[in-house]
Amino acid sequence: MVIQEMTENALEQRRTSCSEEEQKLYREVGILSENVRNVLEKRLPEERQAVDDYITTTNRIAQHECEYLYVQGAKDCVEMLKKLGVL
Repeated sequence: MVIQEMTENALEQRRTSCSEEEQKLYREVGILSENVRNVLEKRLPEERQAVDDYITTTNRIAQHECEYLYVQGAKDCVEMLKKLGVL
């Protein structure tokens, strides 16, 4: 839970302080998301559900991988500091 809170805080800070190019990507993904919703509205309910399930599952996997990498990065940092004799 602590890692999740730290990750969320870091991402919020990143989004507010990232470069204009990255902010442009966030805006672009918002537009693309709206376009996808419009396309899906024209599909059969089971087709919409299949796409939604795919997107949701892919996003959950990405979230789990990001959380893993965050924790692994912390572990790697501690290991490196130990090897450098700082800890």
